[in-house]
Amino acid sequence: MQGKIAEGLNKEDIMNDAYPLAMSTDEIDRLRMQSDLFRRNADSMLTEVGVQPGWRCLDLCCGIGGITDLLSLHTGPDGECVGLDVDKTKLDVASKWAESLGLKNVHFVQGDAFETGLEPQSFDLVHTRFALGIVPNGTKIFDHALGLVRPGGVVFFEECDVDAYSCFPEHPLWNLALETVVSCFHHLGSDPMLGRKLYTMLHRAGATNIRVRPVRYALRSGEPMTYHLPLTLFAMRDTVVSLGLMKPEQLDKTVEALMKHLSAPATLSMPFTMVQTAAVI
Repeated sequence: MQGKIAEGLNKEDIMNDAYPLAMSTDEIDRLRMQSDLFRRNADSMLTEVGVQPGWRCLDLCCGIGGITDLLSLHTGPDGECVGLDVDKTKLDVASKWAESLGLKNVHFVQGDAFETGLEPQSFDLVHTRFALGIVPNGTKIFDHALGLVRPGGVVFFEECDVDAYSCFPEHPLWNLALETVVSCFHHLGSDPMLGRKLYTMLHRAGATNIRVRPVRYALRSGEPMTYHLPLTLFAMRDTVVSLGLMKPEQLDKTVEALMKHLSAPATLSMPFTMVQTAAVI
C-alpha cells in the first residue's frame, strides 16, 4: 500500500485495495514491516532476560511468524520454538517463511491462545505481541500465558499504548481518526492502552525482576508504519460504520486526507508507544 501511495494512486485506487482484516498481500506486508520495526528491540530484551541455548519457547498469537526467528537464534539448535495462532492462513505464511530462513528448531501449531491445550509449566519463555490489548477480551490470555511458564521461567509481553500517537505538522482530522479507532477497539472489548498496565498486572501476579521499556519511533514519509493510523481506520471500516462512529464517506475522506498528509516530505509521525514488559514467574 505504501508503494502504491508513493506512485500517486487516486482515492478509488486506495479504497478498492483489499486491506488488512482479510489476509491479503498488503496485510502480510504490513505485519512483516511491523515486526521488522521492532526487531532490534525484541532482540535486546531477549538478551537482557537471558534466554539460553536449549530453552523451549512459545510465541502466542504469532501471526505470520512473530519473533520465532529471534527465539530460534537465541535458543540454538538444541532449543525449541513454538509459534501458535488461531489463523491457519497466517500459520501457512509463517511456516513458509521459517522454512525459507532455515529455522530448524521452529514449528507452528494452530490453537486458541485463551486455551492452548499445551502442557502447563512446559516452557522456559512465553511471548505475546499486540495480543492482550488488541484481541477482544485479550487480557484473559494473560493468566493462561503465566500458567504455561515453568517456575523461574520468563514471560515477555509487548503491547501498545496509543496515548502519545501524533503527527507534525498537526492535521485537523488526526484526532478524529485516532479517537474513532480507539472507540472501535473499546466497543470490541479491546484495550489499546494496555501497555502501561502490564507492570501492575505482573506485580499483582507475583512476578519478580520485572523489566519495563517503552519503545517509540519517529517516522518520515515512506518509512514502515508511517501510514499506520489511516490504514488501521480503513481496515476497521465496516465495524466503524456499523457502530455509527463515522459515515462511510466521512471515513473515506479522513483516510484520504491523512494518507496525503503523511506522504508529504515535511511530515513526521510518531505512532503508538510499544511497551515491552518481561518478568520472571
